[in-house]
Amino acid sequence: MSDEPFPRERFQALVGRLPAYLKLAWRLAKDPLLSRTRRAALIAAAGYLISPIDAVPGAIPVLGQLDDLAVAIGAIKLALAGLSPDRRREHLLAVGLVEADLMADLRGIATITSWILRKTARVTARGVRIGAKAAVTGAGLVADGAKVLGAASLRAAGKGRTAVRARLADRAVRPKLPKPGKQAATLEIEDDVVERDTPPEQIPPPDLNPG
Repeated sequence: MSDEPFPRERFQALVGRLPAYLKLAWRLAKDPLLSRTRRAALIAAAGYLISPIDAVPGAIPVLGQLDDLAVAIGAIKLALAGLSPDRRREHLLAVGLVEADLMADLRGIATITSWILRKTARVTARGVRIGAKAAVTGAGLVADGAKVLGAASLRAAGKGRTAVRARLADRAVRPKLPKPGKQAATLEIEDDVVERDTPPEQIPPPDLNPG
């Protein structure tokens, strides 16, 4: 299903009539036949337009400006309702407008605002879905990485154990040779033992005539 197109014609018509609305508001504010209450409504609308505190902040593209226009057109419509039909027609004709223009523009503002809100909701939902998918993919990559690191650690540990076993087996098979000094001492001790264990009759007599 294709997206609903932006109501471009309504928006262009609204923008094209903005100068006329400014002139009309100025004329109505100076009209002596306008009651104080309705003139106060015009002044309040003008203050709302220049105020930094709006129902919809002006920093939000299009939506902030549409909010201001809706308040201004509503105040103009309220002021016109306090005049006679002939007086209303006079003011409108002076700026090139008819009463139907005000209602058409108010409906246009509602249509444009509704389109922007729907579009924003769809974009936000799409962003949330993409973000959730990216999070799941990232979690999968982290899990795969952990598995690879775990397998590598197990392989390294296995190789280490194999090397230790090989060194222990080599030590067990290799004969243990005594050190040279230790071997000579052992031989002297053995000769002394042999001499002490020789029977008396086999011991040669001492040499009484030394050279």
